[in-house]
Amino acid sequence: MTTPLTYLALVAVLLAPFALTWALSRIARRTGILRLSLDQFRPAAPFVGRLVSSDNSLDRDGLRAAHDLDAIRTRFEQQPTWPASSASGERR
Repeated sequence: MTTPLTYLALVAVLLAPFALTWALSRIARRTGILRLSLDQFRPAAPFVGRLVSSDNSLDRDGLRAAHDLDAIRTRFEQQPTWPASSASGERR
């Protein structure tokens, strides 16, 4: 008799956080008191700021990628061949 009660208690303990989350979300949607949105949980990095934003002007990774592409493009406009890795390009 104690084994089924133990399993029932274990299931109740494991499901309690999900039940609490469900109940709080129902209350929050119904009353409008808890106003949670995904904009409150945007990831950020040190010295960079927000990594993802709603407008693209604050997208630091996008700005970095655009800068890298511009640097590669202008390098090949000035010197259209890839540098050789042999010693022939290092002679003086």
